[in-house]
Amino acid sequence: MGRALVGVILGSRADFNIMRRGLESLRIMGVPYVFELASAHRTPERVTRFAQTAGENGIEVIVCAAGGSAQIAGMIAAYTNLPVIAVPIDSTPLRGQDAIYSMVQMPPGVPVATVGINNGENAALLATQILALKHERFRAVLAHRRMSLAQRLEGSAKELFSEYPDLCDVEKTCPEHRTSIGEEDTDPGGDPGPEDITPEPPEDREKIRPGAVSVHRQGSGPNSNAEHLVRTPPPQEPSSSNGESQRTDTADMLPKPSEEELESAPGFGLGPTPLAIEQIPDTDPLGTSREEVSREADTQPDEEAAPLPLVETKVFEIDHDSPDEDVLTHAMMVLLEGGVVAFPTDTVYGLAADALNPDAVKKLYEVKGQSSQRKSLSILIQNRETLSTLVRDVPEEVEDILARFWPGGLTVLFYRLNNILNTVSDSPSIAVRIPNDEVPLELMKMVDRPLAVINAATPDNPSPTTAEEVLERFKGRIDCILDAGECRGTDTSTVLSVLSEPYEILREGTVPADQLHEMLGERLKEV
Repeated sequence: MGRALVGVILGSRADFNIMRRGLESLRIMGVPYVFELASAHRTPERVTRFAQTAGENGIEVIVCAAGGSAQIAGMIAAYTNLPVIAVPIDSTPLRGQDAIYSMVQMPPGVPVATVGINNGENAALLATQILALKHERFRAVLAHRRMSLAQRLEGSAKELFSEYPDLCDVEKTCPEHRTSIGEEDTDPGGDPGPEDITPEPPEDREKIRPGAVSVHRQGSGPNSNAEHLVRTPPPQEPSSSNGESQRTDTADMLPKPSEEELESAPGFGLGPTPLAIEQIPDTDPLGTSREEVSREADTQPDEEAAPLPLVETKVFEIDHDSPDEDVLTHAMMVLLEGGVVAFPTDTVYGLAADALNPDAVKKLYEVKGQSSQRKSLSILIQNRETLSTLVRDVPEEVEDILARFWPGGLTVLFYRLNNILNTVSDSPSIAVRIPNDEVPLELMKMVDRPLAVINAATPDNPSPTTAEEVLERFKGRIDCILDAGECRGTDTSTVLSVLSEPYEILREGTVPADQLHEMLGERLKEV
C-alpha cells in the first residue's frame, strides 16, 4: 500500500490534538492516512479541493473532525462519493452538542456517518471496517483486535473474581440449597405444609454469608418460581493447551472470522545523573558476555513490584532472510499494544519493547526481573535517519564510522535528546545500534519506532541462541517469540563511546579495534 487509504480533514490545530488517539489507532492498525487542516468558513477552496481529489489520490474513506466549523462534514460529503465519517469536537461553550447536531442532521443526499463527541478512535475503527470490505489484510487486523479486547475483558473479570471472591463467586454468594430451586413444591392452592414452615437448621444458617439471599420453599410465594431468581454466572476456569496458555479462550464469545482471516490475523503495543563510561555493562544487551551476566545477577528486582500476570506466549517460526509478513504483523501489534517480543539479532536472542512507551519499557524490566531503577537498555533502530530523532549530535567522523559498520555489530553511545527515552536511560546518553538481521529490521519498518532491547540472559544462564531457550526462561511472561532458528553469530558487538574526545572503545567485539583506529586516528583513545 503505497498510497494513503484514509483522508483525515481537521478544522483546526485544536481538532488535531483531540484526534491524536484516532490517528494513533489508524497507525497501530496499519492503515495509511493523510490529513489536511482546512475550514469550511476560512478556506472553503481547500475543503473542496480535498474532497474532489481524494478518490484520484487513492483515498477510500474520509474522516472529518470539526467543532465550531461542523458544516465541513456536509460540505465534504457534497463533493465526493466516498464514505464520510464525522467526529464532532468539543471546542465551543456547547461542549460539542452543536457539532454533533450539525453533523447528524444533514439533508437528503448528503450522507454522513457520525460518531460520539471527541471519539476519534471509533471513527478510525469504522474507517478500517469499511476498508476491510475490500482489503483482506484489515479483516485480519480487526479479527485480532476483537479477540484482544475480549481477552482484556476476560482478564479484568478474573481480577475481580480474585479480588472480591465473596461478591463474584457463585459458590460463595448463593447458599448450597439454592441449586435445588427447581425441585420446590409449586402447588398454588394449598396451605404451607409442616415441612415448609419448619425453621432452617442452625448449621444451614451459618453457611449463609451476610448479603446472600436465603430462598425458602414457600408453595405459591414469590420465590417459588425460578424465573424470579437472578443467578450470578459462575466464573470461567482458565483453559490451557498442553500447558502453553494460562488464559481463558474467549474467541467463542465473538463473531467468527473466516479461516483465511484467522490464518492471517495478528495474534494479538532525562535523568540528571551523568553517565560514567565504566558503568555501561549492558550497552549491547543482545551480545552480553558471561562476565556481564554475573554482574547483572547482582541487580535486585523492585521489591514493591507486583508479579506479572501470566500471558500466552506464542511462538512463530520465521525465516531469517525472508520474514513472513503475517508473523511480523502479529509481532508489530504486540509491540504497539505495549507487549514484549523476543527475536534474534546478529548474535543472540533478545527481548524488545516499544522504546517510546514508558509502560512497555517498565514491563520489559519486570519481565527480566531487573530493577527499573537501574536503566541500562539499548536502542535498536531501522536506519540512520532515525538516529537524528534520538540523539543531539553525530560528529562528521562518526558518520563515516556508521556508514561503514551499520548495520552490523557496532553499538555507539551518544548523548540523547533531553525530552525522550527517559524510561530507557536515566543518564544523558543512550546506546544505539542497527542490527544486521532481516527479522528485527523488517519488524522495525512496520512498527516505525525505535525498540528498547535487553539481553535474555538470566543469572544462571548466558544469553540464549535459540527460541527454545527463550521459551524455557520466559514462558508466560512475554507475548511473542520469533523463532528463526539458532543465531548465526557468536561474538558480542563492539561498544564505542563518542560522548567526548578522545572517543573510547568500551568493549571490543565483532568490529576490530584496529579498524576503528584506522578510521579515527588520534580521535580514538588507545586501549
